Amino acid sequence: MVSSTAPSADELTSDLKRLRAGHGLARPTALLTALTDPVRAYFADGTINEPGSAAEVTQLVAVLRRAIEGLADDERLYVEVDFNLLPEHRYPTLTERQESLARLQKCAAKTVRRRADRALDTLAYLLLSRELRSPTPPPSASAEPVRPAARTQEVAGEITPWADDLRAFWHLSSGSRVDIVCSEIPEDESPEYASPTDRNYLRYAKFADLDTLIYLRTRFAQLAPTVTVRDFAPSEYYDTQADVVVVAGGPPWNATYREFLPHLPFYFQPNQLGEDDPLVVPGLDGLTLGPRWTERQELLEDLAVFTRLTLAQGTTVFLLGGCLTLGVLGAARSLLEAERGARSVRYVTEQVGEDDFVLVTEARRVGGITDVADLTLVNPLLLLSRRNNDPFTTVIDNSDRYTVNQPATETIAR
Repeated sequence: MVSSTAPSADELTSDLKRLRAGHGLARPTALLTALTDPVRAYFADGTINEPGSAAEVTQLVAVLRRAIEGLADDERLYVEVDFNLLPEHRYPTLTERQESLARLQKCAAKTVRRRADRALDTLAYLLLSRELRSPTPPPSASAEPVRPAARTQEVAGEITPWADDLRAFWHLSSGSRVDIVCSEIPEDESPEYASPTDRNYLRYAKFADLDTLIYLRTRFAQLAPTVTVRDFAPSEYYDTQADVVVVAGGPPWNATYREFLPHLPFYFQPNQLGEDDPLVVPGLDGLTLGPRWTERQELLEDLAVFTRLTLAQGTTVFLLGGCLTLGVLGAARSLLEAERGARSVRYVTEQVGEDDFVLVTEARRVGGITDVADLTLVNPLLLLSRRNNDPFTTVIDNSDRYTVNQPATETIAR
């Protein structure tokens, strides 16, 4: 083994998963069979003359242990359990080890598995750092241990862990197809140039939640440049077998959103143009929530309503709703806005896993800025979930936080 060409992060992660499946590092010789020759050669970096020797095993173990020590405390725990390095969780199979940790943490085993997979990805990026493969750490490393920030470097360029979380949540894998169906201004309300027959036709003049559409397209392009993203008005959209469908804008002006209402545990109470369309949740004693206004009728808060549905044929549908346009944009920003969005994504995933869910939180307007809270700091108003098309059940209900101390002039009631 003389080549030290860097493997890809996916190749390395695959080897690490194979290593942790059995006895892990409790049986060091497993490294020789779990790691492929290119990965072993990369770790050896030309320092091993006899493949399969005790010297190679010692070198491989040392490289892995240095990388594991460079993880943040919360991620290091999951990796140490996975690789059978903690006596209190020492079992012959990965499943037993993860279930042991789940019992200790009083959480579901699937929660441990999700966190362990994320920690393993971080470990892979750390292992791609050349200094971690050196038999002797460089002088700077002896003075200061490797920081978790090292995971932001990859051979091919810059990578950010929060971006990985967002890509995974939104299913933005390479080559996937994403359709955005944006709400449409009614024909009698839209400008003349929104019509294809007008001499100054502007297609985007008919979109109602244009801020949200632009935001979605921009963030998807930043996160996943190889993903194909197309946008439609509901009147233009037909089944295209997309991998992901994002429906932006609530049912009053989005016919595509209305098609999903029979499958949802809520609806927006329709009212005349110029009046609020409050959110109604029949299963919670008819809970009704609407926007907050000042005495001078200035908008303070709207409701951001984010729904994920997974169809049997494989398409994931995200519904972004609100009583007003502020809530629609807030729904998009709540789970897509860089590090804060990634933290909120992890929070939701820990609560509901891959199940369908409905998330309701506040969206505020501060000046011209749409402000949505980090869910790890301010928990949502509502979180409902379901599995296998079962009825939705309540996971979190903080709606009292929104309904308490309402001004007498407001009509929000439970």
